[in-house]
Amino acid sequence: MKLDTKWWFAAAVFAISLVVYSLTMADTVSFWDCGEFAACSYTLSVPHPPGSPLFLLVGRVFSMVPISSDIAVRVTWMSVLSSAFAILLAFLIIVRLIRIFRGREESEIDKLLVYGGAMIGSLTLAFSYSMWFNAVESEVYAMSQLLTHLVVWLILVWHEKADEPGNERLLLLIGYVVGLATGVHLLMILAIPALALVMYFRRRQFELKSFVGLIVATGLVFILVYPGVVKWLPALASRFESLYAPLIVVLLLGGIFWWAVKERHGIIGTAMAGLLLVIIGYSTYTMIYIRSGLNPPIDENDPETPAAFLSYLNREQYGDRAMFPRVWKGNPAYSSEWDFFWDYQINKMFNRYLLWQFVGREGAPQQEFQDAGVDPKYSILSLLSSSPAGILRWLAILTCAPLLLGFWGFFHQYGRDRNGWLVVATIFFMTGYAIILYLNQDDPQPRERDYSYVGAFFAFALWIGFGAYAALEWVSKKLKGSKQAVIGALALLLILSPGILLARNYSMNDRSGNAVAWDYSYNTLMSCAPNGILFTNGDNDTFPVWYLQEVEGVRKDVRIVNLSLLNTGWYIKQLRDREPKVPISFNDTYIDRYIDGQDAQALLSRYWPAEKRRVELNTPQGRMSWDVPGAMYIQYKQGESREPNFLRVQDQMILDILRTNYDPAKTANPRPIYFSVTVANTNMIGLRDYLSMEGLVFRVSPGGSGRGIDHEKLRENILVVFKDHFRGIDDPSVHFDDNVSKLLQNYRSAFLQLAYHYRSTPDPAGFQPRQFSSLSEQLANFDQLSNRDKALALMRRMDELIPESVRPISNVELSLQIGRMFSDLGDTEELRRRLDWAEQRSDLPFDARLRIAGSYAGQLKDKARAAEIARASLGENPTAEQLYSAGSTMYGSEAFDMAAEFFERVMQLDPRNGQAVGGLLQSYERLGQTEKAITLLENWLVTTPNDASARRRLEDLRGRVAVRDTNSAQ
Repeated sequence: MKLDTKWWFAAAVFAISLVVYSLTMADTVSFWDCGEFAACSYTLSVPHPPGSPLFLLVGRVFSMVPISSDIAVRVTWMSVLSSAFAILLAFLIIVRLIRIFRGREESEIDKLLVYGGAMIGSLTLAFSYSMWFNAVESEVYAMSQLLTHLVVWLILVWHEKADEPGNERLLLLIGYVVGLATGVHLLMILAIPALALVMYFRRRQFELKSFVGLIVATGLVFILVYPGVVKWLPALASRFESLYAPLIVVLLLGGIFWWAVKERHGIIGTAMAGLLLVIIGYSTYTMIYIRSGLNPPIDENDPETPAAFLSYLNREQYGDRAMFPRVWKGNPAYSSEWDFFWDYQINKMFNRYLLWQFVGREGAPQQEFQDAGVDPKYSILSLLSSSPAGILRWLAILTCAPLLLGFWGFFHQYGRDRNGWLVVATIFFMTGYAIILYLNQDDPQPRERDYSYVGAFFAFALWIGFGAYAALEWVSKKLKGSKQAVIGALALLLILSPGILLARNYSMNDRSGNAVAWDYSYNTLMSCAPNGILFTNGDNDTFPVWYLQEVEGVRKDVRIVNLSLLNTGWYIKQLRDREPKVPISFNDTYIDRYIDGQDAQALLSRYWPAEKRRVELNTPQGRMSWDVPGAMYIQYKQGESREPNFLRVQDQMILDILRTNYDPAKTANPRPIYFSVTVANTNMIGLRDYLSMEGLVFRVSPGGSGRGIDHEKLRENILVVFKDHFRGIDDPSVHFDDNVSKLLQNYRSAFLQLAYHYRSTPDPAGFQPRQFSSLSEQLANFDQLSNRDKALALMRRMDELIPESVRPISNVELSLQIGRMFSDLGDTEELRRRLDWAEQRSDLPFDARLRIAGSYAGQLKDKARAAEIARASLGENPTAEQLYSAGSTMYGSEAFDMAAEFFERVMQLDPRNGQAVGGLLQSYERLGQTEKAITLLENWLVTTPNDASARRRLEDLRGRVAVRDTNSAQ
């Protein structure tokens, strides 16, 4: 049997997507939720609400397939395959939508037009930034997108077969898939209105009355699924404290179905069967309930009772937010609630992401452009705005081809098939702007949220497919059906749309070789002493660590205490009761009443007035005494100052853990307590003076107030323990996003802290240091180096492991401080290299350029280069303020001649500028130009005769000149 041409195109689309995704997938665990989902899939644990049971069950299967030794890679393959199949379905969907308005393909040209357009649309989606991002990590969004594409394709198959006997089976299958999809992510149910439109237009012609009926019916179906099945069935179980309540509802629906079949009520029977299938699909959630009852290693929210299970599904630990009013809260960055809604929620949190997919990552960090081989000034919007004419402008427009094809397809489908256009537009709206309206996101968000809107990007990619079809059709008509012309146009469009996106996004989505999440988590755990308690901040210093502990068995003796989760009673109980146990004094009654309580009495248990803030602890290592600041202000007493006067639950729990851990009556062997270096000072309850850095953690050191670092342990960790776990950092071909790049600063900070220690510590009396030529020899014989040589060796080792040429420091001042430290230790060339690099940056503000000029003059004594940079930064028409800043910088760098030049220019613009007169006077004096100083003061006193200080200074200078002249005469 000969395979239809469509399937050859489909196979090509699937294979290309699969190969690209498999080449760029993560080699191990990634940041954010990936570590949590990989660990929970492997151990069948309970992730954060509302859970993804189907994902976990399928993930568990993938974790057992020996396609890699790394479990995270096995689970990520599920996303890779889901995304590749989703792209295949996108191709088939575009083909079916085109067929609706033009009929089946008859000739070879017809097939090229339809399949070519579908190929361009589907591959453009495949290589769009966010679709690709979701495809290469162990997260739920790829599988959710696959199920969305599946139901859209199934409804289009039903559209073709709607007049055939048994067509209802497809609708029932859709119901089952919808139920299954709730066990992955609720995003899929947003496609329900589009499915209803396909059914409506297939059975009826548009009329207002029936369309209103459709809207009502669709709303009822939506409510039946969510919150009906998703929330109300578990609510019944919670209300009656029994799983039999929802079972009775299911039996009742089954009875109605049996009656409808018996009495031949086809519509009622189909509806009941569909609803039952949704419930059967949704029943994957029983896995969460069952596994929680078995106390798996990760058991978030502990949903093992009907009430806890309902709270889990309702995401109660995250709180609730109404759609209106918008969460503007008087943010000074926005002038009104409408301004906030439009500029932030619509433009920044959706429209910008849409452009990311089909134009380019405008507004992305500069390093991400550079990693993609593109200077930011050559980004699309920059070219369009800065190049009024010329080849660059046309090239920029051509690189917008995906967006332009999408607009062409938008209007082409609207003109040819308004019903189909409304279906696609509904998908676009429901999975894009409707989410924005519903979520009511505040500013700022902890991360970019583009991955949530891939459903809308899928809809736009359908329009790209229609646009490509329209373009090919136009070529065919103009050139009278020339097959060669159509093939040529198809090849050109493949380059301009998916080809450009492939080239542009490959580096930014390529996670191969990126092992930072694994290595950073390993180094964090290894920084802790045995049986340590480690307070972590959020997702990225918790989830990958959980993965290492629960999947790979690394340092399970260290107990992770996540500060975000520490505000919840269920987590406090787990820390207290499950091994390795955390010393906590609160019993269940107290936790239920005061930690989980929502009333005033529960809140008052955390009242923290000024007179109560001094905390004192006696520990085996010494006495601790410090002030614990309040964390939030709530008016409690009249006349009370508005400084924070209440603790958060997490603050209360840190205090209790410290007290219980160091109380001999409660804890026989106190455990070492740490904070991850990612924890903000505001979350450390004022303990800063009792913390010492030992790697990627700060240790609570009761007897070591003000130590800052434990230099022996810090040296052991960064030079020995971490040695083999800086993988890929020095490899320019491995892409790190802005979040990872910022995290790398923690490594640099550890090296710098230790280097500062050695630089400021004199060698012991009688110590005879040795000299070694190479860095490897210096590190191997580290104890034989002088402290200054140790500091320089550490700086060079840091630059070897994390070269700034590969992983730039976004903060220019920090980079220059590192360069100055190299210079202080004798390596002036390193400072010059950093200055040369910084000076080439186009985004430097004026004051930063002046500091660079000052460093050339001060540290490198290169006054000519300093003058060149300073003058260039001032431009042709500098202000008096800018000139004064330049003069002050040059004076501070002891470039007194340049300082005098700039101060003189200030005086030309503003002769009464007293600060400039003072700076110029000091410059003249340092240059030995006493006559000029006298003339300056004489002129100043003409206009300011009451300046007694200037008059005394003038008399002093005249006296010096008189003495000098007398000495010269003698």
